[in-house]
Order: sequence, then C-alpha cells, then structure tokens
Amino acid sequence: MILGVDIGGTKSAAVLGRADGTIIARREEPTEAQTGPQAILARLIALARELLKQQDLSPRDLSGIGISCGGPLDTKTGIVYRPPNLPDWDAVPVRALFEEAFPGVRVVLENDANATALAEWRYGAGRGTQSMAFLTMGTGIGGGLILDGRLYRGANDLAGEVGHQTILIHGPLCKCGKRGCLEALASGPAVARLAQESLHYGRGKRLVEIAGGKPAQITAKHVIDAAKEGDAFCQNVLSEVGTYMGIGLANLIQILNPERIVLGTLAVHAGDLLLEPIRKAVAEYAWERSRSVCSIVAAELGDRAQDLAAIVLAAE
Repeated sequence: MILGVDIGGTKSAAVLGRADGTIIARREEPTEAQTGPQAILARLIALARELLKQQDLSPRDLSGIGISCGGPLDTKTGIVYRPPNLPDWDAVPVRALFEEAFPGVRVVLENDANATALAEWRYGAGRGTQSMAFLTMGTGIGGGLILDGRLYRGANDLAGEVGHQTILIHGPLCKCGKRGCLEALASGPAVARLAQESLHYGRGKRLVEIAGGKPAQITAKHVIDAAKEGDAFCQNVLSEVGTYMGIGLANLIQILNPERIVLGTLAVHAGDLLLEPIRKAVAEYAWERSRSVCSIVAAELGDRAQDLAAIVLAAE
C-alpha cells in the first residue's frame, strides 16, 4: 500500500493507493495556507493517520509515501523553499517531518508538475512513450520532462520551467519578474487579460454576458465557454494564445525531440479550440522531422491527476 500526499495552495489531500494506480481511500481538506507550514503539515500527518486507521492499516503496511508539492524544492534533502502559493514557507523540511511521523517508511518529495508528468506518463496520456513533456496550462505554466524513460530534474531540480522561456522580449510582465514569458502569454490569467484588453469596439458582448456583465471579472473559463458557443471574438483570443503556446512547444520540440507533449487544464477544457492553433504554430516553427514524431494531446487524468501524482512517486 502507498500513501500519497498532495499539498496545494487551496486544498490538500491524503490518499491510499496501489502501484497500478488504484485509489483505495481519500481524504481532502482546505490547506488554510495562512496558518503556516508547521500547522499545515501537522494536519496532513493527522489526516494520513486517520486514513490508515479507517482502512484498518498501520504504517507497517506502507511500502512508501509520495508527497507532491509546489516548488521550488530540493528532492535530495526533502526541503521546500518559498512556493508562491504557500506563504511563509521557507526551507521547510517536509520529508524529514513525515519520516519522523512514519518511522521506517521511505518518503519521496517531488515538485507537483514533475509528479503530474510521471502520473500522466505512467497512467494517462503519456503511456507507451519514452520521451514526453507535460505542461500545465492553469494559473501558471509548469512542466515536467520524461527523457529516455526517466524523470529529468536538471542539475538542481529546476528543469521543466518551460513557462519561463521568453517568447516576446517586450511582452507583458510575468510574475517571475521577466517580460514576455510563455506563462504571461498562455496561462489562464493571460487568456483573461488578453480578452479584457481586446473588448473595445463592441467586441466580446457574449463574453461579458457570460461573465455576469462584469468585464473586470472575466476568467479563462468564461472565454472558453463563449468560444464553445461559437463566439468568434473568444475563438480568436484562444487562437492567439494557442499561437504563443505553439511557439513555446516548437522550441521544446527542437531542443528535446520528444514523442509526445501532454497539455493540462486549459487544453483539456478547450479541446481543439486551443489544440488546433497550437498544432498550427508548431507546424510553422518546428522542423518537420522533429514535429512529425511528436503528438500534442490533452491530458487524460483529470480530477485524478493530483492523487495519482502523489501515488506514482512512491510507486516509481
């Protein structure tokens, strides 16, 4: 049996599962990030113990514990450093605290994007490949790389930051401090910003209706919903965002020559409305021999992704 722990900025969960991806039991609760790391981790450890007790299991029944958490972090020391969605976390010894709580059980800590890449590779849209890239397309654009059948972390656990490649040198400011990052052009907030900036001259009436008549509250979901209804304005917004994303993926294809790129969140919700402009841009900016062996697909795991991401860490 494997214990998986997912630490998110809004909610966190403990799950019990098997190496084949079967989830046996699950408990979730609000993270309450403002309470600080010690309180959050104490609650998660208590939650995990309750889960074991409910299944009539003890720590001796565990083959491992996998912990998925936003980075930056150090997989070798098990320390988490200042994740943007977890305020007041700085050099938190997450792995050591779980090792202390569950003595004798192997504990693995991994960046959530890398963990989700492993899950999609093992159980989802990346099955059967040896070289794959996974990219989230949500609040930010994170990435995980599977190269030659292994997770690639880089020299100090910073590989896969695909969202912070520069696409437009004078583009919008990214939360990382640079301008024109892929994340500033193709994430969920970027979709909302582009739609809001393009509303003038009577365009986007349906979008404003879907947003409750409040342009300032437009989200990426509103844009996708209107595009699915056939709204040309929103379809054009997704086409522009898809073009930026396609340029970023073309760069990735030229450098890594992967078999498959798996896209999460926005690509899952929007489908071909986003995937087609992405593929079109890749066809324009990547070499034909490189792109011909690389499929670009939406992620498959959906709501199960974070649970399986935590499980797969110990399974691997």
